[in-house]
Amino acid sequence: MQNSQPVLKVPKNKAEQTRRELINRGLLDSSRKIIRDKEYVYMPVLKIFDSEFEFVEKTLPTSEKAPEHDLSGSFDIVGELAIINDMDLPVKKAETLAREIALHHRRVKTVLQKIGEVSGEERTASYRVVYGPSITETTHRESGCVFKLDIAKVFFSPRLSTERLRVVSQVRENEVVLDMFAGVGPFSIIIARKQLSATVYAVEKNPEAYRYLVENIALNKVTDRVKPFYGDAAVVVPTFEQSFNRVVMNLPHRSIDYLGTALSKAGPGAVIHLYVAENRDDREETLQKISEVAGNLKPVFERVVKEISPKMVLKVYDLVVA
Repeated sequence: MQNSQPVLKVPKNKAEQTRRELINRGLLDSSRKIIRDKEYVYMPVLKIFDSEFEFVEKTLPTSEKAPEHDLSGSFDIVGELAIINDMDLPVKKAETLAREIALHHRRVKTVLQKIGEVSGEERTASYRVVYGPSITETTHRESGCVFKLDIAKVFFSPRLSTERLRVVSQVRENEVVLDMFAGVGPFSIIIARKQLSATVYAVEKNPEAYRYLVENIALNKVTDRVKPFYGDAAVVVPTFEQSFNRVVMNLPHRSIDYLGTALSKAGPGAVIHLYVAENRDDREETLQKISEVAGNLKPVFERVVKEISPKMVLKVYDLVVA
């Protein structure tokens, strides 16, 4: 047995979904066993993070399938791809880690190591293959939906799966939603699949992401409820005659620049989900920037969605239009 360590306490009816999310985010500690009681499932994690569930200290037995090498390095699983996020990890160590990832995650066929952060107009990162065939296109499954994508050509983060469900849970009947930076469609499509009466306007300027967006709309059979638009949201959104009940703004490094555009099309009582890349100690600076655009509009909810780097986090601010 190991000493008492952090464990995520999850209700049984949320256990399988949570387990998959922890694996996708590289947070499940495979060196310890998952245990259960009558009401809860106790999942070993590598670190404490922002979660809707409670963390407890608990001693769990060592897994018989514990890895020979440390799997605590940060990695994501997207379809049949695994992505090592540590750009400073030496190639040999990355290759060793990649083999362990492939051993313990049997659906993984290729392991990539990130060698350049997300940047540019098309929001893409750079990778090198450290295990398996040189393939970067895959099909990822999330919340009952499928997303075809090429991770080298588009932005996609499985670490936003919990956040996407948080937003989806708020969408009411007959809402008209604007997804200003839709990417390959995860927010738009999951909303349309979970709230059948909603209509989503999905805008994307990366031509590759837009191509996958259109394909994913068809794959998920939501062509009647998700309307794709190609181009920069600053140009496309002002052409809409429609006002919106909800706006999703997932462009963390530049979202506030587009907030005025979102407000111009947000109806009374509309909710804007504003995602911001923020230095850990710069909350007041972010609020000041929001105030400069939105006046007295104050966030009604905020949370850290994930870490971007040791000094920077992705935060969401929910704004309600008066």
